[in-house]
Amino acid sequence: MIKIALLTVFVSLSSVCAFSQQKLLSADNIADSVQAMRNQARPLWRNPGAGKSQLDQSINILTSALNYLNNPAFKASTQGNFYLKFRKGDTYLDLLTAYVRNRQYAEATQVLNQLYDINSPWYTLIAKDSVFTEFRKIPQVVSLIDQFKLRASMWQGKAISSKYQVDLSEDEKIAGLSSLWMNAKYNFVYLDKLTTDWNKTYLAFLPQVRATTSTADYYKVLQRFYASLNDGHTNVFFPAELRKQFNSRPPIRTELIEGRVLITAVNNDSLLKAGIVPGLEIMSINDIDVHTYAKNNIEPYQSASTPQDLEIRKYSYGLLNGAEKEPVKLYLRNSKNKQWSQLVNRSGYTNNKVQKSVIFKAIDGYGYLQLNDFDDESIVKQFDSLYQEIAKTKGLVIDIRNNGGGDSWIGYRILSTLTSKGTSTSTSRIPSYNPRFGKEWYFDNPGSIEPDQKRLYQMPVVLLIGARTYSAAEDFAVAFDCMQRGELIGQPTGGSTGQPLSFNLPGGGWARVCSKEDTYPDGKKFVGVGVQPNVLVKTTISDVLKGRDATLEKALEILRKR
Repeated sequence: MIKIALLTVFVSLSSVCAFSQQKLLSADNIADSVQAMRNQARPLWRNPGAGKSQLDQSINILTSALNYLNNPAFKASTQGNFYLKFRKGDTYLDLLTAYVRNRQYAEATQVLNQLYDINSPWYTLIAKDSVFTEFRKIPQVVSLIDQFKLRASMWQGKAISSKYQVDLSEDEKIAGLSSLWMNAKYNFVYLDKLTTDWNKTYLAFLPQVRATTSTADYYKVLQRFYASLNDGHTNVFFPAELRKQFNSRPPIRTELIEGRVLITAVNNDSLLKAGIVPGLEIMSINDIDVHTYAKNNIEPYQSASTPQDLEIRKYSYGLLNGAEKEPVKLYLRNSKNKQWSQLVNRSGYTNNKVQKSVIFKAIDGYGYLQLNDFDDESIVKQFDSLYQEIAKTKGLVIDIRNNGGGDSWIGYRILSTLTSKGTSTSTSRIPSYNPRFGKEWYFDNPGSIEPDQKRLYQMPVVLLIGARTYSAAEDFAVAFDCMQRGELIGQPTGGSTGQPLSFNLPGGGWARVCSKEDTYPDGKKFVGVGVQPNVLVKTTISDVLKGRDATLEKALEILRKR
């Protein structure tokens, strides 16, 4: 079987090379072909009992794959495709492993040089995996791994990351600001949208950093620095030692509705018994008008991509944040215009109501499925366990209004049961810095969702979205929109997704910068805008007071008409 498979590889290579003179293949086609060859070779070199013959065969397949991949005829169609770049690194690593297992250390060292030349990140595996124990003892290999580490240290910034202290040295503070500036300069995908010079912003923050007298104040300056980039996936996070000082809040949800700040959910019975109930209006916080408080105390530190995202961060996520041992003073008003002040603790609560990841119920024969996050693959298992009940419904409402994201493939797996034909997902690009020309781009073609081969839900479907719909949940919304399976109902999503690049900072905190730009398959933008609903429904104060979900009601109304 192996010999036949290997012959097939050579024949297909010859055919492709001849064909490439007439018509260039796409980068993704080439990458998929290489992946197929890797799949042929993998069982051979991975087999613990593999002998020399099997290892030789795997080496031949992988060498052929790399020859194919490096064909000059493909250069025009493959330049700048990061999917292909990753396949190349993976294939070199496979070949390196096969050579090492075959004890061909000279050839393995040459491949390691190739991995260094293409800047592969796999040196960490080579430095630790037991397969390479003897190989690592070769002086030339020791030197190469040291070179890998030295080059990686330039970007990882480990030398400037340090443990928490109440205050940091001025040198550490400047180094941290410089790391933020540099990582954004080279890796942030939306610098072209800035209205000010990023280098001037850096210079303006230097004296502010020097003037701080504590690590707490220092991190607040860093947060304002990155907030100026206006991106929800580009943030600075406090060290663990400071999180309770700044990020503690009572189990209350607040929202800006029709220009007023209302409590819309209370997730602890002790607060309900104390008179903190949904529908109350917050008029001031700590004796400061609530809008002034949000503008001055919350907004400057929020990294947000859209006005609706900033609103949620100001009036929902961050509004009641503060020190865990400092109660927050709220001036409240109820629907009958009764007004009073009340101290509310930020901590000390037990048995808080926790939002479940997946909730399903039937409403008059229609299904209502809440997907509140995509954080764990167990969500797919929960959906699978519910599918038989979902399949019985006359129509389905999927609600991702409170889904802040997670892993996109989880949502795609659920969407695969709603279509009988493949559908596109978002496309993307990531930056690459060229010293002569500045930023260049690696492009990725749109992904796809293939139909579930065993299940197909054919009844009408609608999707509920809102400003809390974020990141991977927006990827879900884009794919659903491309699928043209039904209406999107509610309000525009948060407008931020992408692949953040994370790095450590002095004092024990960390940051991330968005390094991938996503769009609809046709290039239509949703980051910085939000995925737009087909049917706009806004929540009103009356809705909150009546406990009414107008968006869900609209969704059921639409399903009944289909």
